[in-house]
Amino acid sequence: MCHVAPVTNRGSDEADMDRTRVRQEELMCKRWAQLWRTIILSSLKKTMFPYSRYIRSLNLEDLEELFQDAKFKGRTNDMFFSNELADYKVETKGSGLYGKTRLDPAETLIRLGEVITKESPMLEELSGKISTDALLRWAPRLPRLRHLSLWSGGALVGAGASLFKHCHDFRSLNFWSWAHDEADQKFADFLNEIRPQSLESLEIFSNSGIGAESFLALSCHRDSLRELKLDSISADVMRSLNMLQGCTNLTTISLTGGSQSSVDLKNSHNDVFLEVVAWLRKCHRLQSLTLRNMRAGPDLATPILLEDGIKLTNLELGGYAMADSRDFHQALANQVTLQELLLAGESDHETGDGMAILVESLSQLTNLTDLRLRDISDYFNDEVIQRLARSLPKLEVWWTSGWAITDAIWDEVAKLKSLRRLDFTALTQFTANGIRDFILNLGPGNHNFVLAVMMADVDHDLSEAEQTMIRETMAERVSGRFDFQLHRDPDVSEFEAQNPCSGGAGLEADQKVIAAHKCYAMTATTALTAQNTKDVLDIYSTPSDFVIKQIDACIVDIGVDVVKIGAQLLPDAAVFHIRNLLLPLTTILTPNIPEAKLLLHNAGMDAPEITSIHDIIAIARKLQALGPSYVLVKGGHLPLTSDLKIPTTTADRTNVVDVLHDGKEAIIFSTDFSSSKNTHGTGCSLASSNLAYKVPITQAVENAIRYVEAGIITNSSNLGHGNGPINHFHSLDIASIPPCKTSLRRIVLPR
Repeated sequence: MCHVAPVTNRGSDEADMDRTRVRQEELMCKRWAQLWRTIILSSLKKTMFPYSRYIRSLNLEDLEELFQDAKFKGRTNDMFFSNELADYKVETKGSGLYGKTRLDPAETLIRLGEVITKESPMLEELSGKISTDALLRWAPRLPRLRHLSLWSGGALVGAGASLFKHCHDFRSLNFWSWAHDEADQKFADFLNEIRPQSLESLEIFSNSGIGAESFLALSCHRDSLRELKLDSISADVMRSLNMLQGCTNLTTISLTGGSQSSVDLKNSHNDVFLEVVAWLRKCHRLQSLTLRNMRAGPDLATPILLEDGIKLTNLELGGYAMADSRDFHQALANQVTLQELLLAGESDHETGDGMAILVESLSQLTNLTDLRLRDISDYFNDEVIQRLARSLPKLEVWWTSGWAITDAIWDEVAKLKSLRRLDFTALTQFTANGIRDFILNLGPGNHNFVLAVMMADVDHDLSEAEQTMIRETMAERVSGRFDFQLHRDPDVSEFEAQNPCSGGAGLEADQKVIAAHKCYAMTATTALTAQNTKDVLDIYSTPSDFVIKQIDACIVDIGVDVVKIGAQLLPDAAVFHIRNLLLPLTTILTPNIPEAKLLLHNAGMDAPEITSIHDIIAIARKLQALGPSYVLVKGGHLPLTSDLKIPTTTADRTNVVDVLHDGKEAIIFSTDFSSSKNTHGTGCSLASSNLAYKVPITQAVENAIRYVEAGIITNSSNLGHGNGPINHFHSLDIASIPPCKTSLRRIVLPR
């Protein structure tokens, strides 16, 4: 096992091309490093031209990404910190197997930032992990500073007066979080210290202690504040939103509830609810409104939609129930100025009047260019898709779920002459010929078109040859891209994490893995399957109330240290709940690549087309941002080449790569690809093996990967006629004689 597989000389054209790509990536990293090195050297007055004096934007996060790039190691690192920059390199003791020293990015960034800011008088934007002391030192040097983007709001403590004195143009602020008991008071102090009526934009990305006092202090900027974005709002903060009622010049408002903020303002704090509604209705300049994960979201939005003085161009509402939102859906039709609309919520199996109201309102929003629907459109059919295509001629981006969508939609969709992206997280029944004919009807306005079919019916699979034909047609016609994913893997149980009777995967595999690691497993079975190594014959879903009884029985008696939840693929509504309710509470998420893409699509995020390991890392990074502490993207579905690229032939598949990401760095685990058919249940086994090691996550993941690889290698039994199980007990020496004296006595009686 190694972090990066070595490049080998295979003596083929493909190998030459792979080596060329590696050299190109290394060259790009060197150029990236050389650019930063030149900027820093110019700050030290070691270059002929004073580049640093013309810098407008300094993004230290980009420099941190350079330090963490795998290609930065070795010669590029040595080159970067050579000669004049040698003294600015800060190293720390590593925690790896050999305890080697490694670069400390945070401390190194502060040292280099100190140098650059001394010679950057025209700097207007500054971002990165900046400490309080650093900001206090740097502010007097930056008279033109307009925007700050910080990792922690704690860096602002005591900095307000300095910004007031030295940075007269300061207008915009965002920070990731500020988890401190006195954060609310300290931030209020900062807002009162900076120049009155100067702040135009405020964005807080993650859970913070910002609340009532800070909201009141924002009244000092009520005339200037145009953009307010608050993410991961707690229940207490939700109850303080009425303190913002002085800020009525806003053009953009974005409010997102946190995973624990289940408060319903309308029913539990109606006085606050009414004051928030009154505040929003006074925001006559409002153009963009976003309300996510707020139970009162539709009730808050409806009066704004009906307010004649408000003309929205952008609206996003997420985490709501369709059944309780008919008034909201009906009010949508009043905002004919809308250009971008995103709705994500529970469909509640609504197929009657509720869906008809939504479709009618959507059909009247003829200025829409971007329409993204999640879950609430689960029961859209061909007729609905066709009607929306006829009614919304300006669409450029369209995401929708749906049920049994067929080739019947293509004629109407092809008339959307500006459409650039079409995403289906719907159970589709398209044919290769139908998709090809649609592509051939695309025109110049559809250049770079992307078609993503992410939940195709398994009975309407497209062969590799058909997918290749579609991709080639797309590339030739509009220089576009085609992504395809089945609703589930036809060779794997749809309920792999439940209870398959053949014993290779699901709960059966979980229990074997946990027992093999000398731990004790308990189960709550959500479904029973009749299956073998070849096929799933039938499924019986356990009633939900009985599942709850199983869980309660285990908790109240024995107790639980670790919880593992899993099912291969679920309906879109269930994925939505997993993403919003469970991921923020999750220690480690272990999706395979198709599951990872599905989660990102459910979240309304782009999943990059995978061409190399860098795309898998990008997927892991995006998933980690959804809430779990760690994400392990399992690469068993997509073996790579020796230099971690997509193979062009079967013979090129040499490495299986798993990527672990904690939001700060990616760790790549690479093992040799095996052609063994004994791989059933590897995903379940890998996830369960992680739970059994009482060591740091990184080490637990490495141990788990070794365990599963050994299980594949050592299983020569070849059980069944399909994909057989791994050997779960390869490291156990089970003796026929117990390790202790027993009380068994044998008595033989005569006839």
